[in-house]
Amino acid sequence: MIRLRRTVLFLLGITPFIYIGQAIVRLQLGEWEVLGPEPGKAVVWFTGTWAFNFLLLTLAVTPLRRLLKQPWLLQHRRMLGLFAFFYATLHLLSYFAFLLEWRFAELGAETIKRPYLLLGMTAWLLLLPLAVTSTRGWQRRLKQGWKRLHKLIYPLSVLVAVHYLLQIRSSWFEPVLYAALVLCLLLLRWRKATVTKHADGHNS
Repeated sequence: MIRLRRTVLFLLGITPFIYIGQAIVRLQLGEWEVLGPEPGKAVVWFTGTWAFNFLLLTLAVTPLRRLLKQPWLLQHRRMLGLFAFFYATLHLLSYFAFLLEWRFAELGAETIKRPYLLLGMTAWLLLLPLAVTSTRGWQRRLKQGWKRLHKLIYPLSVLVAVHYLLQIRSSWFEPVLYAALVLCLLLLRWRKATVTKHADGHNS
């Protein structure tokens, strides 16, 4: 059953990549309307949105497991996290390719002009060690340090939410919704940690 669930999750997770991949191919073949008037921005926006979606799903696994009393959900948190990293990497590469056009000499000026870029890149750098150490082998090597390291998901989630909020131009609904979801999930995690700490204090 677990193999079937993982297969289904993988197919669902890779679907946005297939969609945007075929759209880029069609764009190269001359179908200019496929991604709208600004195709580069469309690709960057699409990959960033899906990176955030998978990040939220990763954060939601533990609260959903407790709420639904379904421990098997934890078996799929790693894959969700890796998809978050995958789409975040595509998001970063899309920005470099389509918006910056590989002009890295201009990156400093762009970062000063658009501070949200620094937040997004910092979030990606924090996500990188989580993806690298997501295997059971690294979990055994790092022991208790593994849990401390993977708590980086909380501050990086805040960075991603602010990264999105700072890009509000006309439509504020989605950035505010995503930020609210991050806040709710972090509050649930904080509440659980507080309750556990009090329970341990009473038992000691």
